[in-house]
Amino acid sequence: MYRKALLLSLIAVCHFHAQNGLPFSSNKKVYLKGHSVLIGNNIVSTHATKPYDGKSFNDVLKLKYIDIDEDKSTFSSSEATLKTNQKELKIEYAALYWSAIYKYEKGRTSTKQLKGKNKHIKQTIYEGSERQSTDVNTILLKTPNSTYTPINGTVIYDSYNHEKSFPDIKPYVCYADVTTILQNAEQVHGNYTVANIRATQGQVSGGSAGGWLLYVIYEDEQSKPKYFTTYNGFVDVFKKPVEITFEDFKASETGEIKTSLLLGALEGDQKFKTDFCSFLDYKNETYIPLFNKARPKLNFFNSSISMGEGVFTDRKPNSKNTLGFDLLKIQIPNTNNTIISNNMRHAQVRFNSKADRFYLFFVAFETEINPIFLEPKTNTESILVIDKNTKPDVDENLQKIKNIKSAAIPSIEKGYYLVTNVFSSKKNASNWMSNLKEKGFDCNSYVNPKNDWTYIYLIHDEDPSIIYEKQKELSNLDDFEDIWILKINF
Repeated sequence: MYRKALLLSLIAVCHFHAQNGLPFSSNKKVYLKGHSVLIGNNIVSTHATKPYDGKSFNDVLKLKYIDIDEDKSTFSSSEATLKTNQKELKIEYAALYWSAIYKYEKGRTSTKQLKGKNKHIKQTIYEGSERQSTDVNTILLKTPNSTYTPINGTVIYDSYNHEKSFPDIKPYVCYADVTTILQNAEQVHGNYTVANIRATQGQVSGGSAGGWLLYVIYEDEQSKPKYFTTYNGFVDVFKKPVEITFEDFKASETGEIKTSLLLGALEGDQKFKTDFCSFLDYKNETYIPLFNKARPKLNFFNSSISMGEGVFTDRKPNSKNTLGFDLLKIQIPNTNNTIISNNMRHAQVRFNSKADRFYLFFVAFETEINPIFLEPKTNTESILVIDKNTKPDVDENLQKIKNIKSAAIPSIEKGYYLVTNVFSSKKNASNWMSNLKEKGFDCNSYVNPKNDWTYIYLIHDEDPSIIYEKQKELSNLDDFEDIWILKINF
């Protein structure tokens, strides 16, 4: 009896750990005046070309590959349309992700009558032919009005390589940086087709699911400075919350802050309720549930592809029910900056589910930021930021200061400038200078004609060692934690 109980306990522990998958980690950070666009589609459904708008449970349906491209050389394909308000796109970053349930090539079910006290119960058994390929990272991408390009992506996670991980479904997720492909494309706006993504056809425990997403960041000089970051992994969300903290940014110093969250997940069922996505309100120490017309509060992951308030329909097929594949972009409700406040440096999102287990594989976060945080990230040739958490090498850092490219600013003296802050608003710049002077710091300002921003600096000198020593002295003070050195007019 003891041995049997111990065996059951060990099985439970192994199952718990097996479902953990791969924890999320940061994949990309971009600081830019610009925007993003997200498109994608599922890859298995009830019909090869027709949309599915029903509400059946995923695991009772016999699914097959979607294949819309009329190309006999591909076995699966689906399409989505990329549109923006820009006439021409200057692509900064483009990422292609694909993920699917892939335990069998084709799965099926049979029933078994239980015996004894449970003889009135029929047990459903899932079985099928095992995978024929482990090359889940090799697919095809077609940009608008072009032919297919082979994509050899990176396998982020594949449970097939882990015997005890997700034994009933064997999911995987892959990624490819396709920035160069889009930058070199003759046409960026239009229809994108992704082909030869592998998934289980037929039936599998919990239902098969699969799809792809294309996340694109592009430049817009008329936009406010923004911070874009992506995370990937493969995390089982069920009964225990999963949290991700976003850092390495500083929110705008004034005004309303617009923030968005973008997600990709598998296995969200339309019929199952009680799955949540919440954002932390730091001020009140409570989590605020996210929801809109397309994403109910109690069924956030609901087998749909949505952008903002509505279902994203510019795709082929444009199923309302994408059968376990969720893709979305949602704006964070931030009235009166209750969640992302001015000058804030971190944010936190929480995922949870009580009944509808889902698997998260892609998270992106975007927010408007203070120009001071954009400047060091985008103009690294003409500035130097010293990390105060590392032991400084004086000679090395001084040499870096001397070697950086000089910025050209009319009407001010040449020298190395110790910049404390930068503002897009002249009123805020004036307030900051008054604040520093009240604390006993002598400061001055200049306007960069390239961006019309006002830069506040403490001192300048042609000797970089003087500026460097002053930076080290002040960088531990709260008012100067973002202080940096700018080389001008050399």
